[in-house]
Amino acid sequence: MGDAPRLAVTLLAAGQSRRFGGDKLAAGFRGRMLGLHAADTLARFAFAHRWVIVSDPGHPCVPGWVETGFEPILNVDAAQGMGTSVALAGRLAREAEVDQLLIALADMPLVTQAHFAALLTRASPGGEGALVASTDGAAAMPPAVFGSTHFDRLVLASGDKGARALLGAAELVAAPQGTLADVDDEAALRALG
Repeated sequence: MGDAPRLAVTLLAAGQSRRFGGDKLAAGFRGRMLGLHAADTLARFAFAHRWVIVSDPGHPCVPGWVETGFEPILNVDAAQGMGTSVALAGRLAREAEVDQLLIALADMPLVTQAHFAALLTRASPGGEGALVASTDGAAAMPPAVFGSTHFDRLVLASGDKGARALLGAAELVAAPQGTLADVDDEAALRALG
């Protein structure tokens, strides 16, 4: 084929912040709302489509996401777990007929541009069959790139596990220590700050 794969990115931002005790994505972090950091980093890449999955179309981060080129997509089933957002991302990618989908989390503000680039570079030769995930040295985790042959399995995701079952077979790209931290509670946010 020779052509670069058509890429899309989905930022998952529809979590319920139950452990945080408030809206974690709207919390301040390094001079900006926590939920905008990943979008700011991903805005530096060329994607055919950029989606952010939200549970509230009026979320305070929406203007910032739109400014960085992300289209907010409402997940009406968000309370049922992250898997519903993964499934929605899979449907969007399938309908857009892209070759690969990068899924990233809005509550992981420290993922570097270099790491996203490494994931996309590693996935590129795999085309539609690509399956590449991040690792902290202990486990496969997002952000991750899925080729279109995996979209049907993404669509079946449910509950809080998301795409974990698929990631077990992924090629892994190590991220710099500490950059895959996600914010689950206020203590985690303070530790990152």
